[in-house]
Amino acid sequence: MRRDNHTRLIVKRKPPIAVVTLHEPGKRNPFSPALVHEMTGALTDLANDDAIVVIIFTGSGSAFSGGADLREMRKATALEDRGEYEHILTLNKLIWNYPKVTISAINGPALGLGANLVGWCDLAIAEERATLGYPEVRAGIASATVIPVLLRVMGRKAMNEMLFTGRAISAAEAHCLGLVNRVVPDGTSVAAAAELALEIARNEPHGLAFTKEVVRTVTDMEYHKSIEYARDIRVISRLHPRFQARIDKYLSSREARKDPQ
Repeated sequence: MRRDNHTRLIVKRKPPIAVVTLHEPGKRNPFSPALVHEMTGALTDLANDDAIVVIIFTGSGSAFSGGADLREMRKATALEDRGEYEHILTLNKLIWNYPKVTISAINGPALGLGANLVGWCDLAIAEERATLGYPEVRAGIASATVIPVLLRVMGRKAMNEMLFTGRAISAAEAHCLGLVNRVVPDGTSVAAAAELALEIARNEPHGLAFTKEVVRTVTDMEYHKSIEYARDIRVISRLHPRFQARIDKYLSSREARKDPQ
């Protein structure tokens, strides 16, 4: 296992999985400017590691992430905050368009930007004690940049209730609303995510990458254009030499079963 050196992150690589842990438990793992910078760099590096197929995100201590670092936010002017948020949008786009499969292992409260990270990921597994919420309106801040994501992963009225009240919901409620894939006992989210990651990683990486590309692209496409685009990506994926090797291996094994001699 390889462990990368960061200040506010712990990155452990154990191919085909990398676990990225937000690591400021005394502050509930806030999305400070420094964390955003470290995470962007770490994920850019991991994207170029061919041995890694799946990324798992989790938090140190009792929280996944409490959201923005309010101490840092209080120091900044509105214009400075806007400039800093550009870095958050860069991270948002990086994870939303990430070439590898991403899973959130939600070990506790995921609030504000912490909940945003859950939405950016492809899959999410929550512990029973986990909660998700967007409390920005309670501080007089618009819950704004999360809306494009939520409109793609849950119903509009359910989204409105979460954003307008600022109330956190339980893991069970999040599962019912489609925000998480499953709920697991406390203390087991990373193990459950790793089990799912290993199942995913048994597939061909290029097939996963092409499938993610289709999911990401057709989300905003008109239906007829989307199925034509999906057809073309399917053809392109078949040109990969690993596809032909898999087919040859499969057919050879079938022939061997038919002819036990």
